[in-house]
Amino acid sequence: MVFDLFHTLVDPDDFRPNSFNRLEASAAVLGVGYPAFDAAWQAALPDLVRGRIAVRGFLRQLARANGRPARTLDIAPAAEPLGRYQDLALIHPRRQAIELLDGMRDRRIGLLTNCHDRDIEAWPQSPLRKRVDHAVFSTTAHVAKPDPEAYEAILAVMEVAATQVVYVGNGGDDELAGAAAAGIGTVVHFSAFDDARRRVDAVERSRRAAQADTSVRTFDDLVRLLT
Repeated sequence: MVFDLFHTLVDPDDFRPNSFNRLEASAAVLGVGYPAFDAAWQAALPDLVRGRIAVRGFLRQLARANGRPARTLDIAPAAEPLGRYQDLALIHPRRQAIELLDGMRDRRIGLLTNCHDRDIEAWPQSPLRKRVDHAVFSTTAHVAKPDPEAYEAILAVMEVAATQVVYVGNGGDDELAGAAAAGIGTVVHFSAFDDARRRVDAVERSRRAAQADTSVRTFDDLVRLLT
């Protein structure tokens, strides 16, 4: 079994206030206008996700480019909002996610996720960690879904063939199409969090579902499918 992490096993929106924008919050602490911050963040995101630049390094560069001091004391508070609710989601996952993984201890369980370094700072404290046999984070593996190398990385550390694997994800970043292209045996579109938050409209939900072998919309349905 290989799972995506955010919006599949955990969801920061379980804790994040509706009005909270982490980029706006970080920009305010850094003293940089939000439009400039957002533009720089979007441009840097492929490198952040692949670990070519760390979040704090990005913030230092942006501060300097905007005439702001870049002392460590300025950078740490600006980095905190970027992972505040990811921390809480990792440390306090839903009971259903724990029960799902506990019900599959007779199988090897892998994790494959796109993230930057601040997203996963709390992973060592997560109760999911001891329930996952192998984790590949894009920021440390320097590969990201849907590129074939990302799937090759998790298959290699798990020492399994693609045809032996079930991949489960919400479909962001076209991860399901990437898993299918990599020859993963069964690809599952899991939309529980996205449906609850109404983040994904019907057209996008259908597009993602079409990339998978099957689609399920609740944790109970996923348990029935996988166990």
